[in-house]
Amino acid sequence: MSPETHTELLRLLSGMCDGRLAATERARLEQLLVADPECRRVYLEYMDVHARLLSRPELGEVLPRHAARPRNRRLSRYVLVGAGTLAASLLVQFAIFGFPGPRAGREPAPAVRRVPSYVATLIHASDCVWEEPGESHPAGARLLPGDLRLRSGVARVRFDSGPVLTLEGPTVVRVDSAKGATLVAGKVLFKDDEMSGAFELKTPRAMLLDLGTEYAVVVDPGGGEEVHVFDGEVSRVATGRGGPETLPGGSARRYGTDPSGPGEPRALDLERFQRMKAAAAIPGNPAAGLLAYEGFAYTDPESLQAGSANGGRGWNGPWRPGFARPLNEGDQNLISLNVRDGLAWPGASVPPVGGCFDYAGFSKYFRRLAAPIRMDVDAVYYLSFLFRRHGPPADSLNAVAILLRPTDELEEEIATGKGDPARRFNVGVDQVNTLFTYLARQGARTPLPLRSGETYLMVAKIVASRSHPDQTFVRVYASDEPIDPEEPGAWSVAGPPVDSDLTFEWLQVHINSKTRQSIDEVRVGTTWSSVTAPWARKPAKP
Repeated sequence: MSPETHTELLRLLSGMCDGRLAATERARLEQLLVADPECRRVYLEYMDVHARLLSRPELGEVLPRHAARPRNRRLSRYVLVGAGTLAASLLVQFAIFGFPGPRAGREPAPAVRRVPSYVATLIHASDCVWEEPGESHPAGARLLPGDLRLRSGVARVRFDSGPVLTLEGPTVVRVDSAKGATLVAGKVLFKDDEMSGAFELKTPRAMLLDLGTEYAVVVDPGGGEEVHVFDGEVSRVATGRGGPETLPGGSARRYGTDPSGPGEPRALDLERFQRMKAAAAIPGNPAAGLLAYEGFAYTDPESLQAGSANGGRGWNGPWRPGFARPLNEGDQNLISLNVRDGLAWPGASVPPVGGCFDYAGFSKYFRRLAAPIRMDVDAVYYLSFLFRRHGPPADSLNAVAILLRPTDELEEEIATGKGDPARRFNVGVDQVNTLFTYLARQGARTPLPLRSGETYLMVAKIVASRSHPDQTFVRVYASDEPIDPEEPGAWSVAGPPVDSDLTFEWLQVHINSKTRQSIDEVRVGTTWSSVTAPWARKPAKP
């Protein structure tokens, strides 16, 4: 995108945000988004800001009076930019794609009951042993307010307001809210980014407020505290004292048990916190945690229909015959396996193999997982696949999706022709490029600026819990976007918390469209890297 086009795009978005676009200008904006990949990339960045603002309303709040002015100015700038791009993003979606309305004949979704609010995500857990017997916190789990008692190991928690807190055992941290926590005892490393809201970290003796910061705190068994500031500034307010103390980057101080006592300077100790700093590294074997894979590497185009397609790994038997039914007049094609052309991803570390599931019409096939996905345990699952929409939508169905289904529900549909959508997980794109996720018929939808003929990567996350609500998340990547090394803080769409004890034994690939759609490279795993590592580009050498 040229500087002139970039300036024009910003002007058009600003005009649309203010409601000042003429019909010719609106047409020009649509033309830019459809024709220019760079414009779509900017749009996708707006979508990330959109998701972040929707999930983190505290970005619009004013910081406490003791926060430093530079931080206030920076936060205000991002809030204003974010608010403007959010409004522009929503208006552009309405102008180009239209907001999805209710479909005729569809039963209303059941009301979602009030459930406890999640406030953070455990994004990393290395050799973790938790204090309570039988306590399970898998990486990717959502966290409610309450205590985290880590006996040993390293855990990283991303709060919904943005900051990341790294714990090294033995440590006890009380998760207070999406923008606050209390270090009861032990050692933590705090890091925020420029889009994070104000975050308060309390200790038994003080309250710490970050100012664009990376810092570490230690609370020892005797009640003493140390603060090491690696970047930015920290404002510390001791219990019983009026004014804050500002600790600049590159400094460290130790405080005794007397809340009113002054801190003593200490040497900044980087090595003391090296293990926590290394916790963000990508695992040595990114494929660890992969449960199932299908690359559709078959030579016989009729192998799906014949029930002989038995490639990949992590499956209990071959693909079970479903059906393929043309929807366009005169079309007699009943084959939905393309053995010649698979979907490719630029710069992928693993080359594509074989063909893909590919059809124009209504087609679905089923395959049984060797390791079922259980929603009645504490677990986190990830699902990824490549997809392509080869032409503009021809009707309102226009769906490309993957479903997870229990055995008895699938058998009921095969026997009677009627299944139960309330007992499925469903993720995909339909209508005019509307991304959706549904679990037990409760879900969420949002329009995306997808381009016909391009390949995208869809990654879904399923959070299962024995005693708390389950939840699903989805992120879509364009081929020119870098894949996050760990699960993102902002998802394209997040489903509502849902109570479900289902067990999914079957995976279904599903196309229902008058235009051609493709699915390829299906992966199911228990870690983010197990389903995304093949698409992550290696960092460029300096």
